Amino acid sequence: MQGLAVAIAQNVKWDDKGLTVAIAQNVDTRAILMQGFANRDAVATTILSRKATFFSHSRSTMWTKGEMSNNLINEHDIFIDCD
Repeated sequence: MQGLAVAIAQNVKWDDKGLTVAIAQNVDTRAILMQGFANRDAVATTILSRKATFFSHSRSTMWTKGEMSNNLINEHDIFIDCD
């Protein structure tokens, strides 16, 4: 599984700060649940834990959505936009 995380991370377009936009959508309705940023570690953590993990600019750290409120976003699929 870690190899998959590395392979996916290699195909992401990263900005000059090592971040990419990450969007979580409802798997059934396609409604956007949230938009944030992710670094390589956040992408790998999302893949390995199957919990949406983002990178906070203001705190300069990763965080998992819902870890405090228990309102987690479970990862079902990951799609990479070609733009």
